[in-house]
Amino acid sequence: MAGALFLSGIGSAWAQVGPLPETNPEDEIVMTDTPEADLEKAYDVAPPPPAAPHPVFPALNFPGRESFQAWRDAFADRTGVRFSFNYQQLYQQANNTRPGSVYDSANGGWLGIEAIWSALNRGTDREGRLVLRLGWRGPIGNNAVPASFGAVNLGSAWSNFEFTNWDDGLKVEDLFWEQQLGPNFNFRVGNMIATSVYNYSRFKDARTSFTASPFAFHEVIPLPTFGFGASFRWTPSARDPDLYVVGTINDMNGDPASQGLNWSTVREGQFFYGVEIGKRWRRPDGTFDHLHLDLFYADDRSTRNPTTSPNAPGGGFRVYGEKQFGRVVALGGYTYNTAEGGGISATFQQQVATAGIAYLNPFDIQGEASFGLMWAQPIEDIFPGSGQRDQFGFDTYWRMQVTPGLTITPGLQVVYNPSFNPGEDVIVIPSIKFRTVF
Repeated sequence: MAGALFLSGIGSAWAQVGPLPETNPEDEIVMTDTPEADLEKAYDVAPPPPAAPHPVFPALNFPGRESFQAWRDAFADRTGVRFSFNYQQLYQQANNTRPGSVYDSANGGWLGIEAIWSALNRGTDREGRLVLRLGWRGPIGNNAVPASFGAVNLGSAWSNFEFTNWDDGLKVEDLFWEQQLGPNFNFRVGNMIATSVYNYSRFKDARTSFTASPFAFHEVIPLPTFGFGASFRWTPSARDPDLYVVGTINDMNGDPASQGLNWSTVREGQFFYGVEIGKRWRRPDGTFDHLHLDLFYADDRSTRNPTTSPNAPGGGFRVYGEKQFGRVVALGGYTYNTAEGGGISATFQQQVATAGIAYLNPFDIQGEASFGLMWAQPIEDIFPGSGQRDQFGFDTYWRMQVTPGLTITPGLQVVYNPSFNPGEDVIVIPSIKFRTVF
């Protein structure tokens, strides 16, 4: 009973999470979206060559997009400022829920307004840029927020934390300076999120790819949401530019929903620390393999119900890799963690393992069809009295580029033995999401 009451009470805390998955802007092989990738997509309206993978309707664009593009190109050339708009929405429906849950469906919207100003040394390896991203995120209609459509509504050990709730406001998510210091090193300082540089995967963008968090936000790593931080990316070998080291430090107490852009919590001295050592093996045909090791440690936090929800410092590691065979990519990872709660108050798991396969550009349509298996072991007695147990499941989707600016992704998630809902053995969760970039 105590565990059930606690889960009912933490929905408001989860509604404030919402990290945006992205990867390094200088990495041209990245498939997940970043502010930079959003801008590149928004600035590219030309259809691909006929022999290349293409959208379902390659010539179909929003009315007036070509003329708007021409104006925006000229503006960027003149000022060094590029900008884009994007909107994405996720709908989920579950056949079973946790006893007492009000919702059996989730529907979340997410608007992004992004700009990059190349203010110093534009076009050189000493370029300095100011990156700004504003975001609105919230529920649509009488539905749960997808971020809480896990333990709160279903009793599941995982959910979808990117589609969250900023309390009906447009919040500053990213506001940081990025400085390139030669071809092998860059750093960022300002308001940001660790997932922008940490825990790489081609398929972790929950706006278009996997929905379940073991593949996306991966909250078993006790990550904070948007707040003050600093990060760097270094390629130490001139002979091997695909060997890299990433480091990040981020305030555990950032809270866009209730605090907005507020760096005063830095004085609490509670941080997330992460290091990633990774390697890619590229081939002339554009395919590549990837392997990385993440090491992390997180302090406890002072925000998001610090005395009533799990909140204990700890650390761990993650190993993740991808192996590509032509259009087929095999992927898998394992994470071990001792921290409880984390910066978004949703780190409940001690171990998570994933394995999957993706088929790129099926029927020569841009996108991929993917299938992934998941296993999660909760931290012992994380919710006393909840009857917790190990959880299994799978997540599958097909990301289809319908037009140059529109992606549609139908998906299906099945959860076996939901960790905090011992009265149910199987929960089936079909979903549909779309994303548009302009």
